[in-house]
Amino acid sequence: MPIDEALKAKLAEKVDEGSLTPADIPDYMNLFVQICNENEEVQEEVEGWDRLFQFSIEGSANLWMKIAEGKFSTAGGDATEPDVTLEFDSDTAVGIFSGEIDATQAYMNNELKVIGPLPDAVKFRTLTELVRDELEE
Repeated sequence: MPIDEALKAKLAEKVDEGSLTPADIPDYMNLFVQICNENEEVQEEVEGWDRLFQFSIEGSANLWMKIAEGKFSTAGGDATEPDVTLEFDSDTAVGIFSGEIDATQAYMNNELKVIGPLPDAVKFRTLTELVRDELEE
């Protein structure tokens, strides 16, 4: 699925203005998946790395993201047996996705809880940074 350029422009503007909200998270995750499926750097990063992430977002809808054979998919709800669960409130989620909050700092301040292998969460942070770079182009 190609990148939805209208959605990308809308979300890039919101990130730039600091007006991304918890209501934008499902759209953001859909765009995240589109970018990851098209971005060569992301594809290199996830080669041979199949994972299922659960995002438990207090004050917003839960989402999951699957990475399988280099392809990303996402949907609302709860995943069955995720490899990694990230728990945070909606403001922290928005801050991390927009780049206003450093994920490592949020983890150290107990604003982000990681259930599962920490290296996988660190790798996901790298993917988030690559997506943000693409949004800034």
